[in-house]
Amino acid sequence: MRCLMCGSAIGGSADLCETLFWDDLLCRKCRKQWTADRHRFRISGVRGYSSYLYNQAFSKCLIQYKELGDEALADVFLFRERKRLRHLFRGRTLVLMPSTAEKLQERGFSHLQLMFGCLGMNMTEPFVKLPGTEQKRLGAVQRKQIMQRIRLKEDAEIPDRIVLCDDLITTGSTLRSALNCLSRDIDMMIYACAYVPEHGSGHQPP
Repeated sequence: MRCLMCGSAIGGSADLCETLFWDDLLCRKCRKQWTADRHRFRISGVRGYSSYLYNQAFSKCLIQYKELGDEALADVFLFRERKRLRHLFRGRTLVLMPSTAEKLQERGFSHLQLMFGCLGMNMTEPFVKLPGTEQKRLGAVQRKQIMQRIRLKEDAEIPDRIVLCDDLITTGSTLRSALNCLSRDIDMMIYACAYVPEHGSGHQPP
């Protein structure tokens, strides 16, 4: 088996630990460049969790996956966390954050559906994201305007116990927008694979 990022052999090196015990889709060298950080936060009073600090290595992998269409990388993001997350999310449905129709057509796949598919849990995509400027090009104030661009689909059915899921959390604008569409009678959690430390959602409720 070879590392899905660098292509080096996994389990065939002189590293005895990797040969006998390493259970991953990335080699030890590539995985060690990611910063594991089980971060807890709240958005609009709803508790949230993330697994990694957003850094250069994570960004490189995410760009390779999302923007360059390397679908083989889908499982690397949650692979090391899958058992813990299955337990944490037990009895819940994963509600995936939306991309615009234009971005979906450009990529040719739902990146979150593939990413969270390794958990083997029920998933739904009940939101629509209206066309607009890419978030990465927006300032903090402009990002807040995204709250006006996310809507529930007309036929959307939301389960009673859910986890709102995204790949990355920066200001939390997308997730706040999703929360504004939902009844607070629903038992909700939030999960993002990684968070940006200078924004994230902070340790205090916004």
